[in-house]
Amino acid sequence: MRPTRTRIALILLAPFALLLAIESLFHTQLWERHAQPESHAGTSVRLKNALGDPVAKHIDFVTLGSSRPEYGIDHAAWAARARERGLVDANLSMPGTHWMTLGVLTRWLAREHPEIRGGVIGVAIQDFSNPGNGAYELGIVQPFRTLADTPWIAEHVPFDIHDLSTWGVYSSMAEWRSDLREYLRNPSKRRESIRWFRQNVTPQRTLFENPESKGDMCTSGLASLSACDAIEATTDDANAGLRRQCVELRGMAKSRPDYDAMLRGGDIPAPLAQARDLVRTQLREIAWREPPVIVLMPVPTLWTRDVLGKSQHEWALHVLQPLADEGRIRVLDATNLFSRDAEECSDFFDFYHQNAAGRARLDAWLEPQLEPMLDAAAKQKAIPVTVR
Repeated sequence: MRPTRTRIALILLAPFALLLAIESLFHTQLWERHAQPESHAGTSVRLKNALGDPVAKHIDFVTLGSSRPEYGIDHAAWAARARERGLVDANLSMPGTHWMTLGVLTRWLAREHPEIRGGVIGVAIQDFSNPGNGAYELGIVQPFRTLADTPWIAEHVPFDIHDLSTWGVYSSMAEWRSDLREYLRNPSKRRESIRWFRQNVTPQRTLFENPESKGDMCTSGLASLSACDAIEATTDDANAGLRRQCVELRGMAKSRPDYDAMLRGGDIPAPLAQARDLVRTQLREIAWREPPVIVLMPVPTLWTRDVLGKSQHEWALHVLQPLADEGRIRVLDATNLFSRDAEECSDFFDFYHQNAAGRARLDAWLEPQLEPMLDAAAKQKAIPVTVR
């Protein structure tokens, strides 16, 4: 008996229906509890779970940003200062965070924690140069995204049908594929890793404590790219991370754009104009009661002198200035906080991140500028509400 057209159609559509069903399951966070804790997505899952814990039932202020503010801002100190005033200040910074993540995360917070009054967004001046930070950021946003976030994500990570790493722009199943594959290779190892993180990385630690940071850069130096010469001559595993950073820094130093010419009316490349517009759009959309405080994080001298483009610092301020003029944001510029210090090597543990000493120095600078925000919030919270 020959199959009917309907039966043929059903046979042809069955694989697509199955794929759609699997996609729907992954999109509903089915896989989150099994995610690799040390991955970008796993870090986001851990943060998301912490934000659902009773310790985060009410949040007044948050800190957002990449690993720079994660290591560079004293989260424990700000949590304590807030607690003294009857407030809650939580650290939500994550490695790899860029503007796409900030957009998705702040929208998620608006839905899940609408009580947030304000907060700090820690960025560096080079973060204003590109609309996206790479396809890896898709993993960071995966646990927080909804279908409505897809257009925003697509503006930051261009989809390329030939590049599987970009398929996560539109597909949760594609984004989780490598994590699922790794799990299937060794399920017991994954379960052991998940168990360890659940026992040792508590919501309290995630939201209100500082990450551990040891060492400094005084052996190799930090004043110029020549510090990489000695580092690249080593082969030991202890310097593997620094060698990777040296490759990144040398690559950036080979193509240093002239922002000064653009600021004086020259042509602005399309990706740079897109980055400027996306940043402004993102920051205008944040509907906190207090304007977000944009902290430009300290960078070692070699970044501004040897690596970044001419007047890149001024370009970052140019992007932010209209929003500051509108009262939408407040800017605290710590870019060159350590640059006049001959011993700045003692404040960083690599070319990007402050150590505990650098964190303490930045905190001493931030404290008098941010404490009034806590005081005002505490005073407002203490005013009794009159019910009529």
